[in-house]
Amino acid sequence: MTKRPVYSPIDKRPFYKRDFIEFEWNPGQAPAQKQKNFQAIHDGYVKKYPDADILEVSTKSDSLLGQSLSPFNLKKQIPVLKKEFPVENIYHASKVFKKGGPYVDLLGGTPLQAKRDPRLTNSSDLLHFDVMGSKYPADPDILFYNWLYINALREHPALAREVLKHNAFTDVEFNPENGSNNQARACAIYTALARNGLLDEAADFESFKNLMLHQDITAIEDQYKPAQMTPQISDFNQTVRRKTFKPGDWLEHPGIGKGEVIKRTKDTYLINFRVAGPRTIARDYIEKNCKPI
Repeated sequence: MTKRPVYSPIDKRPFYKRDFIEFEWNPGQAPAQKQKNFQAIHDGYVKKYPDADILEVSTKSDSLLGQSLSPFNLKKQIPVLKKEFPVENIYHASKVFKKGGPYVDLLGGTPLQAKRDPRLTNSSDLLHFDVMGSKYPADPDILFYNWLYINALREHPALAREVLKHNAFTDVEFNPENGSNNQARACAIYTALARNGLLDEAADFESFKNLMLHQDITAIEDQYKPAQMTPQISDFNQTVRRKTFKPGDWLEHPGIGKGEVIKRTKDTYLINFRVAGPRTIARDYIEKNCKPI
């Protein structure tokens, strides 16, 4: 026997309740086995709460709605890039560790590639999240993920309306012994905030944090920086090194990632980025801040 959680909305902080359901686990990775498992969870939950309308939220769901709500499929707009990406990609691409990150290039792969990228496990401790220059705390670890997912869902009104028709959520792939973040809890929180008229407050991270926490326990820790060296007289005679690029060269932008130079003018570069697509950026910025690859 094993246990898995079911999340349901409640009308007070933390806006969700968790019930563990015990059931006989069906081993195997086949979709049929996954469906047997979440159906067993659902059956056990309905015995406890007969009025439950429960939804499996994952790629293994037996409903199109549940599959669409998977963070592998649910997308969110990144305004500065004028493009939307799966929640899973944004979440992992924004992680900043002591020894690396954010790994913006993870926006350009598949959600599974982003989730399994080895840099996420070999870059030391997670410090904070960084989405195109905006920083968010990594502790408590569920805060950023829930805010990200809820605001992605707000960008898809049709899906959001369907979520509100349910009052309990599961994610058969989630094992609380191995992680903390999952979309079933985020859906429960979304439902609770919606029925209490609090969704507008959830749009802003600071307001969402105040809704979720009794007191502010968050902090944003920066990456280690080398000690400052005492400047030498010769340093003041040096200018910032600039690197010029020609069409066909590849470079790495500190915020947008890798791209190919398409055109260079007197004042700008036209660069086709792998993730963001074509962008026109000031030549002065590119030559001072981007590195060749």
